[in-house]
Amino acid sequence: MASDITPIHLLMLESSSNDAETLITTLRNRGYAVRATQVIKEDDLQTALEKQSWDLCFCRSSLQSLPASKVADLVNEHGRDIPIILITDKEDEATLINALQIGLKDAVSFESQERVYLVAKRELENLQQRKARKKAESQLRETEKRCNLLLDSSQDAIAYIHDGMHIYANQSYVELFGFEDPDELLCMPVMDMISSDSHEGFKGFLRQYAKKPSNNQFACEGVKADMSEFEVILTLSNASYDNEECTQVLIRTTSDSAELEARVKELSAQDVMTGLYNQNYFQEQLDEIISTSAESGQRSHLLFVAVDQFDEISRSYGIAGTDDLARDLSDWFREQSEDNTMIARFGNSSYMLLVEEESPDSAKSFAENLCVSVRDHLFELEGKTQRLTFSIGICPVGDQSNNAKELISNAHASCLRVKEGDGVKVFNRMIDQGDSKNGEMIEKLHEAIESGKMHLMFQPIVKLHSETRALYQTLLRVQTETGEEVSPNEIFPIAQVAGLAAKLDRWVIMKALKTLKESNSQQKPTIFIYLSGSSLTDDTLMKYIQDVIKAVKLPTSSIVFQVNANDAMTYLKRVITLNNALKKARIGLAITHVANTDDHISLLDQLLPTFVFADGDITLNLGKEPEAVESITKICNEAHQRDIHSIVPMVEDAGSLAALWPVGVHYIQGFYLQGPTNELDYDFEASEF
Repeated sequence: MASDITPIHLLMLESSSNDAETLITTLRNRGYAVRATQVIKEDDLQTALEKQSWDLCFCRSSLQSLPASKVADLVNEHGRDIPIILITDKEDEATLINALQIGLKDAVSFESQERVYLVAKRELENLQQRKARKKAESQLRETEKRCNLLLDSSQDAIAYIHDGMHIYANQSYVELFGFEDPDELLCMPVMDMISSDSHEGFKGFLRQYAKKPSNNQFACEGVKADMSEFEVILTLSNASYDNEECTQVLIRTTSDSAELEARVKELSAQDVMTGLYNQNYFQEQLDEIISTSAESGQRSHLLFVAVDQFDEISRSYGIAGTDDLARDLSDWFREQSEDNTMIARFGNSSYMLLVEEESPDSAKSFAENLCVSVRDHLFELEGKTQRLTFSIGICPVGDQSNNAKELISNAHASCLRVKEGDGVKVFNRMIDQGDSKNGEMIEKLHEAIESGKMHLMFQPIVKLHSETRALYQTLLRVQTETGEEVSPNEIFPIAQVAGLAAKLDRWVIMKALKTLKESNSQQKPTIFIYLSGSSLTDDTLMKYIQDVIKAVKLPTSSIVFQVNANDAMTYLKRVITLNNALKKARIGLAITHVANTDDHISLLDQLLPTFVFADGDITLNLGKEPEAVESITKICNEAHQRDIHSIVPMVEDAGSLAALWPVGVHYIQGFYLQGPTNELDYDFEASEF
């Protein structure tokens, strides 16, 4: 959508011109050509709805003169299809539920402009899909009318079958089978029109057709109304009749012409050089498989295979050499594949394979075996040995596939990510179609998870005004192929969007507890482990935690789980449930990034955690802003009144330490004391201030 030239007509129900401009700028900065109108009165809204159609509506929750429920009612009264998004002052689950109940599409906090854009993008795309669908349905109705007229006058014998019964037959079909009236065939089983000797073969043909619609011809003996038999060839195809899914049956009696047609079709489907399927035929078959995959339940994967050495071979051996290689490769692909694998030549240097593998893992395993096998195979060009490697991209053929062209493009995009060649990549929408910067980070995360290029570091949390305890903050580090390390602040926001955050959390929990178990520390350490917002929505999280603790045989007092204050407010009910379960298991909870706000202070009353981490941004401003010391003091006092231990992170210099000393903070953490290390070996007894 963002690349369309067509302007977006935006209806703004917002009293603040500055806020309205912020929302408009958010969309314009993402490439949308926005034409906005701001209204705050009901009469103006009525006029706007009568005047023109709108693509999107932002409705501010604080606009008293036009509540969201009234806006939704007026839009419905005018029969307009306008996605309405409620813009709130803060994240609130109750407000979101109420917005959805009255017919709004979503509720988004004004502070989260990135989410405003993403929700608007989603709704604009959905609106375009609805418009396109209405247009297509209208065109379909007109097409069906014309088709019915053609069917009735066609010289070919055609019928429509549903659940094995005739629901329509044209006059040619009726006359071919010796009936007088089409009504005589209605609800008659198609089996009655086929010789009993062919029944079992026809049933097997139908089962095969459901899996592979391209095999759609069946030769048998037809049975006329007078019970005489004659040779026929049935050609099946998926169709709809009166808005009902059915099967079209085309019957021909001249086998010679049918065989000739089949042979012509076969030749037109082949690549002349290799005998594999050509691109056009493969794409047609792929479109057909996509359209029937939801009904047949057949799962398959598309492999886009690029020959890494093609350009080098082309320069060394010319066209004759590349032609010889294409022929050898086609034979090699046939040897490596099952009979049900469709193989096509796609351009000069690449091939496509459609494999009937249920899961991405099994498809990836098949592709990796191809890479191994081709490395071991010795090809010969002009008497010289030539070794090859493949870059392979994989994309599932499933419900999210719109058409063959898009599917091939997705598989090709994955193939391009094999930058060094000789490798396999599975299509990931966030990486291959998302923002390039985020996609690069997501790719790094996937590579790190797959290759194990992740490790944990531990930073001590040291007493300032409290008893001496061995406390460590667990920190995840991801290492890229160049050896660069990526911090959690970069990792988790993107991992959460990509659906990887909960997976990373579980890896950290397992690895941290194993490290703690294997530690030779003389003191009994307690480690703090961060939980992302994604894990808070995981109903199986607590069971996983208990299972890991039981497996490593550690006391529960040695673990404290951390939750960001904003995440805790967003998922408050779930965090309360988690906190109760943790307390029952004698596991601590820490709330991090706590600011000097009423909402965050109220959160302490609702959860009563074991520890509170002040927001590190406040610490960084201790030497710059007097208000920073006041905020830290207020947070610590509120925590101490509730018997909660206070921790101030990001203490980076002596000045910050001096400012914190009179405040009464229990523990501090930061590079001034010690940076993160790989071992749990900090000497807490020697830490005196």
